[in-house]
Amino acid sequence: MPPTEAEPVLVLRIDAKACVVEVDGQGHKVPLAGKLFEGRSHEKRPLAVGDLVQLDPSGQAIAAVLPRRSQLHRAAASEGEQRSQVLAANVTLVLVVASVAEPPFQPELVDGVLAAAAREELPAVLVLSKCDLDPAAAAHWQQVYAGAGVRVLATSTAAGQRTDATLAEVAALLHGNRTVLCGLSGAGKSTLVNHVVPGALLRTGELNHIGQGRHTTSHTELLRLPGGGHVLDTPGVRNFHLFCVGTQELQFLFPELLAQRAGCAYRGCLHDTERDCAVQQAAAAGTVPPSRYASYRAMLARAREAEAPPGRGGNAPKRGGGRRRPGR
Repeated sequence: MPPTEAEPVLVLRIDAKACVVEVDGQGHKVPLAGKLFEGRSHEKRPLAVGDLVQLDPSGQAIAAVLPRRSQLHRAAASEGEQRSQVLAANVTLVLVVASVAEPPFQPELVDGVLAAAAREELPAVLVLSKCDLDPAAAAHWQQVYAGAGVRVLATSTAAGQRTDATLAEVAALLHGNRTVLCGLSGAGKSTLVNHVVPGALLRTGELNHIGQGRHTTSHTELLRLPGGGHVLDTPGVRNFHLFCVGTQELQFLFPELLAQRAGCAYRGCLHDTERDCAVQQAAAAGTVPPSRYASYRAMLARAREAEAPPGRGGNAPKRGGGRRRPGR
């Protein structure tokens, strides 16, 4: 029986011309009606997996999209005007899955997801997968992100080297949340869920001949897990650029940089090329991990480019950094 107009339903999956919503525990396909696209928005698509929507009285079309409680989004890959791609709506946890090897760990990708989660005030946990392949690398990345205040779980699902304690922690997180999984293809997102939640049966794949993961998950789909909780398994991403984050805002998404900024000589210091910058000094000394500082500077460059007036390639870096702090 179709739901009434007043009953919200959950978007489980979005295809090219239709989406699947949950009605009485079953998937129900409805078209992406033209009215959804009438209002101009900064979002690439008017709907995201995890959205709550109301259907019209016929139950065959979406009448309204309800306000989101949370979202994880990134800059869409497009030319011209910046648009947002919402990967998941109404989630309570972001699980960043990154392998320490095969494929290699990519700090800028991980840092982008963590920064996006921090901006939306979404709890985020970093899961290091395949730790049996390089225990030293696993220990290194644990130290880097522990210093940034990120909860890190080092895991392995390999026979004889399975990390039962941390896998149990992952299972508890999945069962207690509506979780979006994010990471490179081949990092082990689906394998991880299948190990900790028997019966989930997410598709898994192998690396190709150049060590990149194949896109075994071709679309985002929200799955209800046996034993409680939901998971949104997303296609693997090779980059994650923040959407519409200003140059002054960016440092607030890196806790270890923020902890150093009081020592900077200039108010409004962007910790790039300014003189007497405490963050640059901390990065040179290793107090701020080089990989995290490099990620910050790459994001800062993109934020500067986005803030540049039309017709210009980007703002030139400020070396003075603005007003000097008293007593310096």
